[in-house]
Amino acid sequence: MLDNRVMGPLEIELQQRLQLIVRGTPWLFRVLEIVRALGLPDWYLAAGAIRNTVWDALHGTTSLRPESDLDVIYFGSVELSHDAERLLRNMAPEYSWEVTNQASVHHWQSHAAGRDIPAYSSISAAVASWPETATAVGVRLSDRDLLEVMAPHGLADLFALTVRPSPDASDPHAYSSRLRQKQWHLRWPRLLVVPGEP
Repeated sequence: MLDNRVMGPLEIELQQRLQLIVRGTPWLFRVLEIVRALGLPDWYLAAGAIRNTVWDALHGTTSLRPESDLDVIYFGSVELSHDAERLLRNMAPEYSWEVTNQASVHHWQSHAAGRDIPAYSSISAAVASWPETATAVGVRLSDRDLLEVMAPHGLADLFALTVRPSPDASDPHAYSSRLRQKQWHLRWPRLLVVPGEP
């Protein structure tokens, strides 16, 4: 999470822009209200739901609904993912939900990367390990209806429409395969895509 006391003016401005986009996207704000009701520890809605909504806005279109899974992440010592997904499906069956405990994600990352990855100390550290900087962004709604943003790599790449590999990626090879799989530039032609490893 970025602390307003140490953020520069540009990052504060980008957070404000992100908050305006989220509040101006009715389905996304409703999703945040739904997830908040679960009371998951240190939770965020992250990844494509946030990234795609911002990229749509920057391309002059309104995101009318999520195009993929809604990635709900949390950080806790108790595994709540399956129960949380079941509750979310009951509360909002029109969406496809994926809930992941970032405190235990290093287990499957170790398997995928073929090397031992130690447990993360926080949700921010776990999100920093995601393949792209523009995807490593989460938003949550506080009990006082304030939007809180977590962006371990900042928001500059997201708003500059730049896709680049995360310097802290758990698996550096995942970036190139995701570029081939996702084909983001077809939907958002103004993206600047930084090539990964061949």
